[in-house]
Amino acid sequence: MKLLAFVTRDFLIAASYRFAIALRVGGLLLSLLMFYFLGLTFSGAIAPGLERYGGEYFPYVLIGIAVSSFVSVGLHALSRDVRAAQVEGTLEALLCTPTSIYTVLLGNSLWAFATALGTCCALLGAGCAFLGFRCDAAAWGPALAVLGLTFAAFLLVGILGAAFTMRFKQGNPVAMFFGTAGYFLGGVIFPVEVLPAPFRACAALLPITHAVKALRELFLAGAGAGEIAPLLGNLLLFIAVMAPASLLLFAAAVKRARREGSLVQY
Repeated sequence: MKLLAFVTRDFLIAASYRFAIALRVGGLLLSLLMFYFLGLTFSGAIAPGLERYGGEYFPYVLIGIAVSSFVSVGLHALSRDVRAAQVEGTLEALLCTPTSIYTVLLGNSLWAFATALGTCCALLGAGCAFLGFRCDAAAWGPALAVLGLTFAAFLLVGILGAAFTMRFKQGNPVAMFFGTAGYFLGGVIFPVEVLPAPFRACAALLPITHAVKALRELFLAGAGAGEIAPLLGNLLLFIAVMAPASLLLFAAAVKRARREGSLVQY
């Protein structure tokens, strides 16, 4: 019930800013059209990395930007919430309640992830409805499983980023690495295969690489759930490694802030 209360609160807040919602939708549509016409510009020039996915650039990049819009929430939502609570002076009060700090973090981020998931699916749906993006309806079930693991992976990344925010107030190297590096190395707008070998090795460490590839295999290459199992395994491995690290570091950051009395410093 506590998590539902967080989601309800954030929904009511978001719904009160209709103009901001319209601007966001408009920005997404412009991005979608930009990549659509970019794909038309280079239609017929088949890059080696696109052959497996039908050789068309727009479907390839559509999945990339849909996933990147989803994972960006995990990178920024939690650290943004911690920072806002510091500035508003509510962080100490939240930590004094009987509610676990992890429940507070998850509750504050659930609405953001829900809207990000809706945005991701809406981008893919708009591509199917209006821009010639074709996908097998049977792929949507495994795709939701991929997005579920991606949610867990980037929720943990977000907790790690929140630990840095708790400790240093400003500056989030986690978001910078997983955001900027992920966009560049994760195969969002161009194939990972065109990168030099050291960059490809770094790309293999990023969860977005495996999430984007899994969805392309499902939607564009006609792969089944069994064929993307290694990619799901990579996401699970990332979660298994990141979970203890992010939770322990965040707990240590909270403990230090309490000891120093810096919970409300900004």
